[in-house]
Amino acid sequence: MQLTLALGLCLAAAGCANTQATSSQPDVQDRLKKLFNVYKAYVDKNQKGPPNEQSLREFAQSLSPQERADRLIPDDLESILTSPRDNKKFVIQYGVKLDPSKNRAIAWEADGKDGLRYVALSIGYVSLYDEKTLNESKK
Repeated sequence: MQLTLALGLCLAAAGCANTQATSSQPDVQDRLKKLFNVYKAYVDKNQKGPPNEQSLREFAQSLSPQERADRLIPDDLESILTSPRDNKKFVIQYGVKLDPSKNRAIAWEADGKDGLRYVALSIGYVSLYDEKTLNESKK
């Protein structure tokens, strides 16, 4: 009985430690998804990708509170422009018109962690890519 209890406590402690170590992963995915939502809203309205960060920012600020809520875009754009894993601004590939038939990288972590970066893809998903896969998806 004591061994079972000790094992349960050990597993619970390990699970808590693991949760703390990976807590930034859902946040980075959430931020990239929201950043993609802003990018997609821009493309939907203008039929092309934003030419630069300033255009993307101005567009996001021009959205009504209801439009932002409908597209899950926060009021504070700054909060979604930086990765919590490497604390650097996301790299954004500007000028890309989204094509659901092509799986292209739209935004990704500058450095990521352990050789892997979270990437927002043109098909609307966020995935974890190594350097080679990321480079292939930029084309």
